[in-house]
Amino acid sequence: MRRMNKEKKIKFKAEETDFKRMSDEHFKWFSRFYKLMDIFCNPNRKIKKIPLREGMRVVDYGCGPGRYMIPMTKLVGFKGKVFAVDISPPAIKYVKDLAAKANLRNVETILVDSYNTGIEESSIDLVLLLDTLHIIKDRNALFREIYRMLKEGGILFMDPGHMKMSRARKIVGSTGFFTIVECRGHDMLLYPKR
Repeated sequence: MRRMNKEKKIKFKAEETDFKRMSDEHFKWFSRFYKLMDIFCNPNRKIKKIPLREGMRVVDYGCGPGRYMIPMTKLVGFKGKVFAVDISPPAIKYVKDLAAKANLRNVETILVDSYNTGIEESSIDLVLLLDTLHIIKDRNALFREIYRMLKEGGILFMDPGHMKMSRARKIVGSTGFFTIVECRGHDMLLYPKR
């Protein structure tokens, strides 16, 4: 039987990598901060805004401590799958442990060294990019990868987080990969241009 809660580790040439990894100590602080923040800003409120359905294949790009993983896996169900992607080994370990504790068999963690996830082309229904855009150096590479893995009719759900919405819209527009369909508050719904 194939183990569903596995970790994929993707390695690429050094010249493709421009990520700065978070230290273990920084990640511990970061995850504690989000646990505290979850008391006031419950992740379930954000999940309700995301067009998730049973059977979807979803990528949480920049998953961090996996705040959205458990509610997402419940919504996509056993027929769906959640890929938790991050550059931080402590984040991936934390998410793996969280998935194991919750007995989630439809979660796959992917530790990346570049923007490439190694996920099959045109195989994903929805990508979450939540509070990540402000730390991305090569935004064209990021959006190219998201575009590559989304199915036709796939969705990118984005919250620019620490970035102003006007700046995020300008960045998305400059890449040429996505059309902004809706902006509500700090949330953006985007479709790939085909």
